[in-house]
Amino acid sequence: MSDLEFDDVKPFIIVAIILLNLALNSLVIAVIVKHPQLREDRTTLFMLSLALSDLANGCTTMPISAVVCSKTSLAVRNELTYLPRIQAFFSSWFMVVSTNSLCWLTVCKMIAITNPLRIDTILTRRRCYCIITGIWISAGVFASTFCIRQSLWNFKICLYDIRVTPTLPVDTLAILIFGVAFALLLPQVIIVYSTVRIFNAILRTHRQIAALSNSIEGHRDFIGNIPTLTFKSIRSGRNVLIICLVYVLLTIPAAVYTIAVITHMENRLPANVQFFSIWILFCHTFVSSLFYLVLFRCIRRKAIDIIKDVGKLFTCD
Repeated sequence: MSDLEFDDVKPFIIVAIILLNLALNSLVIAVIVKHPQLREDRTTLFMLSLALSDLANGCTTMPISAVVCSKTSLAVRNELTYLPRIQAFFSSWFMVVSTNSLCWLTVCKMIAITNPLRIDTILTRRRCYCIITGIWISAGVFASTFCIRQSLWNFKICLYDIRVTPTLPVDTLAILIFGVAFALLLPQVIIVYSTVRIFNAILRTHRQIAALSNSIEGHRDFIGNIPTLTFKSIRSGRNVLIICLVYVLLTIPAAVYTIAVITHMENRLPANVQFFSIWILFCHTFVSSLFYLVLFRCIRRKAIDIIKDVGKLFTCD
């Protein structure tokens, strides 16, 4: 497929991502809001923040990209010159919220597994709400800095483009580096660290259960009751581990593209590769909710009930 032919396909790919985003994130939010008992789990609060930010991204950033990428809206590109800045604001705001929400979700699960007796005192509900509020406010402040920078369209990736050039003011460059480091890179480092801790804890627990089962004989009722709660914790930690691992894998192509831009080598990459590198990253806006619905049995059952209730509304006379 030539680049010109692929340009016609880009809007449809973006629209498909938008539809998956809206459907899956709306379902996750509906399940969490409908069942207050789910919010007793601290990780659910951060999952709600993650789903809300991803849904907001699907309602703002992505539709703008779909419109700008379409050849039927050439006038929009020329007349609405403020659109790149608006997209830069929303994209950076919700992307930072999403990354930090996933970061705290992982940290919360790490504490719950490695130090289960203190999770309620370390991360109280009030403290979790304060953290979530702080994430949204600080991300908004960081995103507002994009409104004062000159942004243009990069039609290869159907997204705004802010170039880091030698003529960029030192203070602006410092703010940009500081913001990217602490708003995006640091949370991703913490996500990787927390997933490693969770993996080690799960592996260690499996070994302890195996050792206990081999060392104690004739007490199968006693032994059989020990893994029950432990396995629930292991399963929950494993599910969070999968969600974080998928997120990290989805960021790799975008990271490679970012390095290519910084080193001014992106032109060596085919236009199709550049597009997919960025929009594979945007797939995480629905993939996290997808795995949350599929992997957590309790959430999956409640989601199916909601789908059935919605289906009855459309089928009733």
